[in-house]
Amino acid sequence: MVMASAGVNNMPQGDSEEGRLRRRARLHARRYAHQASSAPAPGPAEEGEVVQSPPPSEEGSDAVVAAAPQQLPSSKEKEKRWPVSFGSVALAGRLREMEDTVSLHPSFCAWADGSPMHLFAVFDGHGGPHAAALCREQMHVILAEEMAGAAAAFNNRQQSEEQPAEASASSEQVAWRGALSRSFARADALAVSACACGRGSTLSVPKSCSCLQSAAQKGAIVGSTAVVALLVRDRLIVANCGDSRAVLSRGGVAVPLSHDHKPDRPDEMARIKAAGGKVMYMNGARVRGILAMSRALGHRLLKPEVICEPEISITERCEDDDCLILASDGLWDVISNKVACDVARQCLEDGSPTRAPAAAGSSEAAPSSGGAAPVVSQEEEPRCFRAAALLARLALGRESSDNISVVVVDLKARS
Repeated sequence: MVMASAGVNNMPQGDSEEGRLRRRARLHARRYAHQASSAPAPGPAEEGEVVQSPPPSEEGSDAVVAAAPQQLPSSKEKEKRWPVSFGSVALAGRLREMEDTVSLHPSFCAWADGSPMHLFAVFDGHGGPHAAALCREQMHVILAEEMAGAAAAFNNRQQSEEQPAEASASSEQVAWRGALSRSFARADALAVSACACGRGSTLSVPKSCSCLQSAAQKGAIVGSTAVVALLVRDRLIVANCGDSRAVLSRGGVAVPLSHDHKPDRPDEMARIKAAGGKVMYMNGARVRGILAMSRALGHRLLKPEVICEPEISITERCEDDDCLILASDGLWDVISNKVACDVARQCLEDGSPTRAPAAAGSSEAAPSSGGAAPVVSQEEEPRCFRAAALLARLALGRESSDNISVVVVDLKARS
């Protein structure tokens, strides 16, 4: 708002310009001195209120510019700062059987403060598609139940105890970690008797079927990796069990949010030996010479060496975040974190076609976005689909010998 000072009309005609400027400066000074002496002392500023002192007047200036008070962003404006859109591709590649699967569930539940939580995951099955199929169908259901319980307990603690903001944030993270650990344990308990046909994939005791019998005949060497990403407000939570991986592209730099659980990783090897197991080198390091990873869901025969406890990372999002990539080892075995992030980022920056191209071996192309993208898309976005498809094709071109599953989550608001 601009307030122009009144002109002084009774000045003698003979006054010089310099004299008029000096008088105006003295007039402004007297006005501010009078306002300062008569105004009450300011109290503490309320939330959202910006207290500003008047700007110093410049000699010869005829105007005083008063800045309007700033307001804190509304909840809707805060949500716009953290957009989410996604796309995925899952290919059998050079294998006859498809054991990978992906899970995409935006707004699958709400946290204690009402903020929506979004789930994206990749599951890489072993010994058949049974365990990965169960994870795809049930992990988000289990997580929604566990998060609801954790949110209720968190709210109860907040109401009974007054905590500073730092302690509250810490308690929130403890609640998230606990819910994820419990969810992985419940999924692990079901994974051994998982069934690809769906009749065994229930939260109750699975019923007998031919798929289940087939899994049992394989000596319980049936399981799956799990890399699960949860997005809530400005937090990115990743839980990993196995050698599927999550990588964040931040300002052109690849930031790993998970670390592969390999039997020859020093800390994992020590844990396996402490549990009475052995790491044998047969086409790479393997637990008992069988499994090429040290953590997974299922694999009853290899317990207690192979555990289901996930490693969890919690990352604060920032404006430099480009995208999040979740993928099975079919991608990471032949493509580095940096190359994957560079390719995905370039695809997202290049813009989106009317309809995303279908990846080789995929059933169909992603649907058209049909206009401006919402803050959180509920369907796969063509630009993200194209990035995932290109990464999968690149892995095939580099002769990946495994199934390839890729999820790309765009973390920027793009027109």
